[in-house]
Amino acid sequence: MSEEMNKPEKRLLTVWRLEVALFVLLVGATLILIPYAAYNQISTWVLWPPAVIIAIGLLGGIYMKKRYDAWNYQVREDHLYLEHGVFKKVSSMVPFVRIQHVDAQRGVIDRIAGLSKVVVYTAGTRGADVRVPGLLPEDAERLQEKLRDVAIESEDRDAV
Repeated sequence: MSEEMNKPEKRLLTVWRLEVALFVLLVGATLILIPYAAYNQISTWVLWPPAVIIAIGLLGGIYMKKRYDAWNYQVREDHLYLEHGVFKKVSSMVPFVRIQHVDAQRGVIDRIAGLSKVVVYTAGTRGADVRVPGLLPEDAERLQEKLRDVAIESEDRDAV
């Protein structure tokens, strides 16, 4: 098993920044259209939303860069290790013996960017899953197969 930490593909940063841009456009349109709908005119109030939109966009872009830089994962001897988070650092260890099933998923934006994500479902409470985003489809398939194989191999071991 690999000893070095793996990072998502750099394109993931572009996808996350695109999501911020879409959010900023939605907020900007709302800030401009609400006064227009309420007063049936564009007032001087509409001059400050561009500053807010630019600030949100810049902060969002910086945050997404930090978010990308914080993302790492590694398949270790007996578990999948993940670390991520900007304000709240999260380190997760998913023992292979706890893995129930593994999905490779590709949403619309993922397909456009040529990316996939692997979702690992674990035994436990509802919503007990971890995601590895920003993988090339062939890498996602390899990781999915690897985790499936090691989960099957570890079925005879104790989860504790």
